[in-house]
Amino acid sequence: MYTRIIEHTLRSLLASPEILILYGPRRVGKTTLLQMLYHERLQQNEPTAIYSLDDPTAQAIFGDPSTARLGRIFSELGFDAQQRNYLFLDEVQGLPHIDLLLKLIFDHFPHVKVLATSSSSLLLLQGLTDSLAGRKYFVELLPLTLGEYAGIQVDDYFSFPESITQQGRLNEVLHSFAVYRSYPEVVDKTTVEEKQAKLRDIVESALYKDIFMLERIKAPQVLARLLTLLAYQIGNLVNLNELATQLGISRNTVDQYIAILEKYFVIFRLPSFSRNLRSELSSKFKVYFWDIGIRNAVINRFFPFETRDDKGPIFEHLVIASILKRNLYAQRPFNAYFWRTYQGYKIDLVLESSQTQEFWGFQMTLADKDSFSKAFNAYQPTKTLVVTPENAYRFCW
Repeated sequence: MYTRIIEHTLRSLLASPEILILYGPRRVGKTTLLQMLYHERLQQNEPTAIYSLDDPTAQAIFGDPSTARLGRIFSELGFDAQQRNYLFLDEVQGLPHIDLLLKLIFDHFPHVKVLATSSSSLLLLQGLTDSLAGRKYFVELLPLTLGEYAGIQVDDYFSFPESITQQGRLNEVLHSFAVYRSYPEVVDKTTVEEKQAKLRDIVESALYKDIFMLERIKAPQVLARLLTLLAYQIGNLVNLNELATQLGISRNTVDQYIAILEKYFVIFRLPSFSRNLRSELSSKFKVYFWDIGIRNAVINRFFPFETRDDKGPIFEHLVIASILKRNLYAQRPFNAYFWRTYQGYKIDLVLESSQTQEFWGFQMTLADKDSFSKAFNAYQPTKTLVVTPENAYRFCW
């Protein structure tokens, strides 16, 4: 079992009155964390119950909530109104009236602390956001970071130190992450055949199954084809009109399908940064996968990193996704962009603080020597960092 960055955050939030919702893709470790916290509460002799709402029996218990019904349930569980009790609910996104259930518990049973998990994104949880205003706290969990896999503990996720403990361990697994990436049940496999089979299973069962079923996609083969096209052009500008022509659908439908893939944590968009509309691209965006192993499984390309013809895009992808995970877990208010001018100057990743004057630029390169677009210095960035395979351990833990 891996120590996750957010464990301390979850333990701290268990002491707060708000409903705690842990959300993220299927099979990234949400249930494992839930069970770990459940057993910790039991060891403290605190009244605690856990249910998986994928189970029809649990759905029957909580599917038609009312104050009276919940009172009987909590009484049968032995919950004591004079002390803190814990109710852990796994995979709540499929339960009808989940917003009503959580609202009733918070409003009428303040002695019951709820920790729920969901495989839906915040966009999909909009109903909960509206109905539970002031009553909930969201925490996101994504596939393993390199540091979580290597067992490295860090305090400042934006320090980017020149050297860190277990640097050699990070370098050792970096190339494997670039091909198979970071789902816990994938990195635990010992052979490449097992890793590839597990990734394909995740794509087929946890990815396509959820999206096609929950979104009621009328043409699933078109969405699957779109995902393949996006996988082949990571790091490149996305042209919605071109994709629409290739797929034989409208530009708006392409945009809607990309939004759906974002909802389910498959991809994320990186918009363009622009302050000078005459010289800089201002309305374009790029698409990256949260997990490069999923991308490689979609196009069935598992060649070793050293022999690949797409090393550049994969390396850029690996670093950007890693930095954005750090941004997320550190709860730093940075907005992320790329920067490119019509003259060909570019920066792969720009982080701009929404609260301070911090403004950082990152350039990824496979070359041995440092290179950074001097044109970007006109913005007077706080830091400019060049990331190479030799120093990538500084940014990818």
